Amino acid sequence: MMASNFFRIDDRLIHGQIVTAWCGFWKIGEIVAIDDKLASNPTLQKIMLMGIPAAYKAHVVTAAEAKELFREESAKNRLFVTRFPADLQNFREELKQCETVVIGNAAKRPDTKYNLTKGGGSVFFASDEDVALFDDIEKDGVKLIYQTVPKSPAKTWSEMRKLVK
Repeated sequence: MMASNFFRIDDRLIHGQIVTAWCGFWKIGEIVAIDDKLASNPTLQKIMLMGIPAAYKAHVVTAAEAKELFREESAKNRLFVTRFPADLQNFREELKQCETVVIGNAAKRPDTKYNLTKGGGSVFFASDEDVALFDDIEKDGVKLIYQTVPKSPAKTWSEMRKLVK
């Protein structure tokens, strides 16, 4: 049986909410943080991965390494996490291999103009480029949702898109 891939945008990458909520919900066996800068800094990687229970295979990779992982079959469900909405542009084809793509946390940046935060503890700011990218990803047939944790309500991108004014 082939395992499933999941993808999440979360500017904090791997943290307690990922491990305690999402990994259990999706029965994740491997957590893949995608961050080119962090992947080149072994000390920061150790700090990032320090709190991950041994039950999970967890690592930090570059975008290129993440693309390679998508090409490899896995016996365990995998969660790929990246910091910024724009990072999804590099994974347009790979996102089609994901069961779900979740917009989690996206902090305010200089280019963001839409505050789409809707309670539940998650912060979601988007730029015009993010909105256009999410529109395109949804047109690709990818299941794209906004959700803080599995127990919070999920909203499709189409529902969230109505908040863009």
